[in-house]
Amino acid sequence: MEKNTYKLDKKDEKILYELDKNARQSNSHIGKKVRLSKEVVNYRIKKMENAGLILRYSTIIDFFKTGLRKFKLYLRLRNASKEKIEEIGQYFNNHKKTEWVVICSGRWDMVANFVVDDVNEFDEEVQKVLNKYSSFIQEKATMTTLHLSHATREFLGESEEVQKKYIHYKVSGKIEKIDKIDIEILKIMANNARYPVTEIAKRLNSTARIVQYRIKDLEKKGIIQAYKVTLDPRKIGNIFCKAIFYLGNITNRRLGEFMNYCHNIKQALWPQRVLGSWDFELDVEVRNYEEFNSMLLDIKEKFPDIIVNNEFLIVSKEYKLDFYPGCYRY
Repeated sequence: MEKNTYKLDKKDEKILYELDKNARQSNSHIGKKVRLSKEVVNYRIKKMENAGLILRYSTIIDFFKTGLRKFKLYLRLRNASKEKIEEIGQYFNNHKKTEWVVICSGRWDMVANFVVDDVNEFDEEVQKVLNKYSSFIQEKATMTTLHLSHATREFLGESEEVQKKYIHYKVSGKIEKIDKIDIEILKIMANNARYPVTEIAKRLNSTARIVQYRIKDLEKKGIIQAYKVTLDPRKIGNIFCKAIFYLGNITNRRLGEFMNYCHNIKQALWPQRVLGSWDFELDVEVRNYEEFNSMLLDIKEKFPDIIVNNEFLIVSKEYKLDFYPGCYRY
């Protein structure tokens, strides 16, 4: 166990589980569910925040429904010093259109996810990166996200569900109309799902009643999918890994079985169907590499007929995780 690992007890796990189900519920409400007083819940949450375990409370937004698209840029670097890698990481971190930016080990050294209007905008941003850092880029790969799932972290608490609960959103969904005020609400709430309605109203020069109505409407349209807690996995002794699968000889039935199996892996967080050099990505949080490797072997043993090849990466540093472009940092 690492020196800075936060030691969770059962009460902490239950609080985190409730926050991951609905981060906007009050501490009093959480207290009733976990049989603790509001004051104890307040204390424990603050302690986890101060320790860096709780990074933020994220509003999960289906940006596909607002007409946006998600693309991924994978980079393998060459002759890049630690300072240069940090510079490139900060370039993506400060970019208004990036969603997730990490440094990793494996075949790829860096991943930057973009949320943009269309493929042409993404191509323009990729060309800017290549022009700026071409002498340090050995290889690149670009992907389009078709179907993204977001799991409830049931391993933080006791779940009675037979199957894991997921939020699903995909590129083929219906696009909903929203205005500038809706967009501003999404930008305010994306990185702070617990932001009070009264404070949002002040920032918008509006009323709490109007803001509450708009939030409910965004939920009804499926643009706001959920309110979750975002954790630093290292603080509980976990590592964040991504498995990459190249698939072949796929039937719809077999693909469905493969995706269903991956979705029900206990450690899975974000299974993703992608279009590009490979076909499927599975983001997981595991205790160590041995657990991750065992999980990969199990998947390959169960689906040898459709898995042509696989790769992986292990995240060493996360610069950014924003669920809506241009959202505010707190």
